[in-house]
Amino acid sequence: MYWEKCMKLHIEISSSLAPWRLVPVSGIENICSSSIDDLGLESSKDEESSNALLSRAWSPGWRNAEKTLEDFVSHGLLDYSKDGMKVAGTTTSLLSPYLHYGEVSVRKVYQLVRMQQIKWENEGKSGAGESVNLFLLSIGLREYSRYLCFNFPFTHERSLLGNLKHYPWRADEDRFKSWRQGMTGYPLVDAGMRELWATGWTHNRIRVIVSSFAVKFLLIPWTWGMKYFWDVLLDADIESDILGWQYITGCLPDGHELGRLDNPEVQGQKYDPDGEYVRTWIPELARMPGEWIHHPWDAPSSILEVAGVELGFNYPMPIVELHTARECLDDAISTMWQLDTAEKLAELDGEVVEDNLSHIKSFDVPKVVLKELSPGAPHCDQKVPTDDGRNLELQPKELKGTNKQTICVDVIKASNMEDTGSIANSPISRKRSSSGSVFNVPSCSSSVEVHSRNQHPGGYLVGSSKYILQKAERNWVGKVRR
Repeated sequence: MYWEKCMKLHIEISSSLAPWRLVPVSGIENICSSSIDDLGLESSKDEESSNALLSRAWSPGWRNAEKTLEDFVSHGLLDYSKDGMKVAGTTTSLLSPYLHYGEVSVRKVYQLVRMQQIKWENEGKSGAGESVNLFLLSIGLREYSRYLCFNFPFTHERSLLGNLKHYPWRADEDRFKSWRQGMTGYPLVDAGMRELWATGWTHNRIRVIVSSFAVKFLLIPWTWGMKYFWDVLLDADIESDILGWQYITGCLPDGHELGRLDNPEVQGQKYDPDGEYVRTWIPELARMPGEWIHHPWDAPSSILEVAGVELGFNYPMPIVELHTARECLDDAISTMWQLDTAEKLAELDGEVVEDNLSHIKSFDVPKVVLKELSPGAPHCDQKVPTDDGRNLELQPKELKGTNKQTICVDVIKASNMEDTGSIANSPISRKRSSSGSVFNVPSCSSSVEVHSRNQHPGGYLVGSSKYILQKAERNWVGKVRR
């Protein structure tokens, strides 16, 4: 198995010296440093009050990163496999922002965790191995996202599976707005989106649930959701988000099945059985009994009255019924395969079929990767070892032909409406001034429409990602479990 082989690779011991005691790397004087302005991390005066609230929960800097890591390894890691899936409370490492900004390295996290594992094994503690392996798998998935984006740089806007280019996404801005604002009528989804907006963070399981709801229930383009996560997540990580959204959508060979539809009610009963998480973020449902809190539309009128819930007034009815979502998803998949067949016929005439996502307007967002190696980079950089120990670099295949023929279905035309869910005033919205345009997303006041972008021909994945994704369902793919 791929991951088992990775775990057996020799890892060089890294320095544990404090930053001020490290010896500078030779030639570092030739490296151009970025200014704070270049990083786009400074916020406007409008965000000062919100940032003050965020500072109560997050303390940047390598010292705080070290403390967070040590606290997790000492107190949270042992029960990680048992508690890590609980969406309420602090059950994960909370290392993701520190990893993203380089305040702690993946190498150091790996080494400290493995050292703790050896200590526990010597002490005969049961269950330690499962927790360690599960946590390190999430670290590995995060690194795998870098490999994916490096070797397939089109993945920020196009599926790895070529047939997904024909998927009839619904460019419905009204539904997208309801999803962002946590007003879908499904309590667990709404709680997750409200926590995300208020804090810039949410549990990895909640990320899976809300993203799955967006693409499977609402048929919203996965690139829209990925862009929104980039805008509001405090630990926003482009490569991780790409892998996560492609996995959830069904764009990867071994990701979620394209026809998979997870019931938010069932998910709520599984991951928030007492309703504690929902009550925290949806005050309208604070007095709902646990029996009904994940499906208030089924509650008797007497229960709703006592709880002070008026469906359709102070809390919305479900934006789409489960059976309707099932029918729409099945119809979309059927349409996709019909168009896929049409493409194969078109290819016989030397025609190239465009991706349906290319017909949805695009906006300024950060560039993900440039597939190039620096002169001093080792040739094995960003490549994954095969079972025989040699390195294999995967390349996407491209459709041939010079004539383009558009085969697609019409998407819903969204009305231009005031976007009260805009990220413009979000405390965690970040200015990415040096970014290029690569995502397809709906308009909001913090985004600027771009009138042209590079088009990519259809591509197909060579090989399989099964070796590392088969356990990914328990993780928000590519991210450290928060």
